[in-house]
Amino acid sequence: MLKSINNPSLRLWSASLGLTFLCLLSLLVISCKKDSTATPDDPDAVANVKVATSATLGNYLTDANGNTLYFFARDIDGTNTCTSATCNPQWPVYYEASVKAPKGLNATDFATKNTPDGRPQTTYKGWPLYYYAPATGGANTREAPGLTGGNAIGGIWHVVNPAYNVLLASKNVEDKTTHVVSSKTFLVDGQGRTLYYFAKDNSSPTTQPTNCTGGCATIWPALYLSTPVAPSSLKTTDFATITREASVASGPYGNSTGTREQLTYKGHPLYYYAGDNATRGHAEGHDFDDSGDKWYVAAP
Repeated sequence: MLKSINNPSLRLWSASLGLTFLCLLSLLVISCKKDSTATPDDPDAVANVKVATSATLGNYLTDANGNTLYFFARDIDGTNTCTSATCNPQWPVYYEASVKAPKGLNATDFATKNTPDGRPQTTYKGWPLYYYAPATGGANTREAPGLTGGNAIGGIWHVVNPAYNVLLASKNVEDKTTHVVSSKTFLVDGQGRTLYYFAKDNSSPTTQPTNCTGGCATIWPALYLSTPVAPSSLKTTDFATITREASVASGPYGNSTGTREQLTYKGHPLYYYAGDNATRGHAEGHDFDDSGDKWYVAAP
């Protein structure tokens, strides 16, 4: 049986010890609170989308386990078009319900869109994302983490480099002269907006910087870009620039004055078409006749 402490000195010592213990406990709690809130979670530590690096391909996206993610040039309109019995199993869709982006990537660039058969699929900057599952021994098995074997297959499958500002698209395009629809593979910018060639730039190569100015430049704004980052199917040596007077163009293609560098591909200056309304995948300017000079989607 416990006995009460009658000694005044012992009671004072006991009370003092208890007070000291409470003070130490209080300080410990405050310290823990400070430590727990002083440093936020590292985005790279919790990210379920990663960025890997290759000596030949540069940076590219992977899932949390390091499996490479790909985009398909035929998905330029933002919808999964890999629906055939041969394409579907070889390119499984990637889906993450809630993307946590690492440093350097914006979570708002990721979204979810259903495939034509109703499966959710993660998109990046409007491009549906896939894995690559090469056929091995009659069965399709997803490639191992760290591999990029799906890159450049058919010239229309590529790893997803967040820095790409020139890409390849592929879709059926209507010829505005003959109204014949045919499949075309062509260049687009980083937002999926179609790029064009001007026939006059071929027939009058020495005057390229002045071949489309004034009203022409309002309808066909130049692509002002000096450092292209493109998929491996496009050789960087095929890109160059010409120097031209930048016309004032308001709207989605920006405002610009003074001397600027316009990007060229294989000697062709690259342009937009205002009639596409800066909408990804639109190609209303193909084979458009402008007073005898035609415009074409920028087909490699």
